[in-house]
Amino acid sequence: MHSAQLNRSALSSWRIPSLAIAGALVLLGSGLASPGQTASADIPSPGPLAEGDVIYQVLVDRFSDGDPTNTDSGEGEYDPDDLGFYHGGDWAGLTQKLPYIADLGVTAIWMSPVSQQEPVSRDGNEGSYHGYFTHDFATPNEHFGDTAQLQELIDEAHALGLKMILDVVPNHTADYLAGTATSYSPSGYRPSSPLDDPSFYHHTGDCRFDGSESQAQIEDCDLGGLDDLDQANPTVSAHLMDTYKDWVDMGFDGIRVDAARSVPKPWLADFEDAMGVPTFGEVFVGDIDYVSEYQDYEWGVLDFPYFFDVRDAFAADTDMNALGDLFDQDYNYDNPNRLTTFLDNHDRARFLTWADDNYQRLRSALTFLLTSRGVPVIYYGTEQADDGNGNASEVPIANKDNRKDMPSFSQTSTMYEHIQRLTTIKAANPALQLGIQREMWSDASVYGFSRRVDATGAEAITLSSNSWDPQTRTVPLRAESSIPVGAVLTNLMNTSETVTVASGGPTGKQITVTLGEHESTVFAPGAPVSAYTPDARNVTTIRVHYDVGFGNSISVRGDSYPLRWTSGRGARNVAPDIWEFEFERIPAGQPFQFKPLINDATFSTGADYTGTGGSTIDVFPTF
Repeated sequence: MHSAQLNRSALSSWRIPSLAIAGALVLLGSGLASPGQTASADIPSPGPLAEGDVIYQVLVDRFSDGDPTNTDSGEGEYDPDDLGFYHGGDWAGLTQKLPYIADLGVTAIWMSPVSQQEPVSRDGNEGSYHGYFTHDFATPNEHFGDTAQLQELIDEAHALGLKMILDVVPNHTADYLAGTATSYSPSGYRPSSPLDDPSFYHHTGDCRFDGSESQAQIEDCDLGGLDDLDQANPTVSAHLMDTYKDWVDMGFDGIRVDAARSVPKPWLADFEDAMGVPTFGEVFVGDIDYVSEYQDYEWGVLDFPYFFDVRDAFAADTDMNALGDLFDQDYNYDNPNRLTTFLDNHDRARFLTWADDNYQRLRSALTFLLTSRGVPVIYYGTEQADDGNGNASEVPIANKDNRKDMPSFSQTSTMYEHIQRLTTIKAANPALQLGIQREMWSDASVYGFSRRVDATGAEAITLSSNSWDPQTRTVPLRAESSIPVGAVLTNLMNTSETVTVASGGPTGKQITVTLGEHESTVFAPGAPVSAYTPDARNVTTIRVHYDVGFGNSISVRGDSYPLRWTSGRGARNVAPDIWEFEFERIPAGQPFQFKPLINDATFSTGADYTGTGGSTIDVFPTF
């Protein structure tokens, strides 16, 4: 039997011991403690990463600065005014903000890699704030703190019931070998021992990623110039496994594997076995046939096919039948409930930059994310409607504007409270954690599914619309459903809404549901976990009354984001001579200036218009 198959069966019954294997702290020459410290005996782990968890992804450097003494080492790596360099966040700051994260209702934290970094890139144009320019795998990143501070973070997280996920980078070090060079120049510019032997690396040059490369080339090429380690070399493999095992023994409950596509699959399986906790790999590809194979070697995998299709459907209002095509291929995966799903991350633009800053689209997408199969990830700042500076560019990756400093720690913001409700209902409904997902409805504007624990009959139903107009559908219940005719189902995202199961349809049972503008509902039988009515939306609507003629359009520019004077927001045509743009970001009553344009090129004549947040503004321009 394949080692990965053995591993999967073992994972189902894992328990993390409250006290890991004892190990002494070793003080390095830098004064930093090495990994090897063990998890605290009196603060047991909540358990290994599991189906039903909700992950919060944190870029440590961009979250919170709790220790200003580790901010700047004077090597050109620190510049708080440049998103490409260190900004000062650290483990002490993250520890201080753990109650904020716990109150959101997530169950695990995936944070930046912990190892010591080369301060800046080879060309000096980027700092290693993200954690992917490794210099010494065994030593803590001094910008984040020392081992004692990391241990305190892990212990405090565990005390709050939060699992900790280690981000590992076994594919490469920083870029020390220029191009295909086989020696270091200058000789002192190299990774730490024992990985400072050039024969431990491949020397095939940068990855092309143009569709012409073979799998072997993908595994041997340099990712963005970063030196590609040869995991087949016994010294390399042993050092990576021994070092990361030391980190894991501090109390980590799961692992995210960076660039897993670039690491040989059998090594991934051996690595997971050696670590003793579930791992999920980054396979940055939208092809399900390709991505699914990696779950034969790891507990889970980042679900990029889900990301691409769900973002299109919810941010850009594309055909929702694509979601049905996506989930129809779940049979390819060993376990779809272990796929790690997300709407945005550190390599993709913020969801709102693709969604015209439409909060309702994000609410609906988050509802879909937190109730569909898989282990969902909330990227830091999403709960504060981070705008990503409006930059939707992703070529080759979105590596700056989606990595802003944490904008706010408000626990009363609209997205924070929306996610908080979703994590509450997920924790209270086994179907939303472990249920098998089955399609109930699919058309261009509406998609629906049930999740059901077949052993108990626990079930919840999610229906989503990406239409601007109300959509009513009569939806048959699944044949597997044990919900009877006459049962009353409550929308857990607005408990004032209920539907009653009626006779009829192909299965003999059906519900009729009306979905509002870009709305997702979650219906379940029985008493809801608690009453919930969402706050009224603070919608600002600009209505431009003008007939631009066939083939032309109206856009809006202004002085307050999401409006900008440099480029326009496309308005939606709702009648021959009426164009609308709506948003929620500007606070109620706050004034702003704006002006409409034809084809985002010709401004209306006369002065700028003045609007106020939370109102509908009708303008009748001339051009």
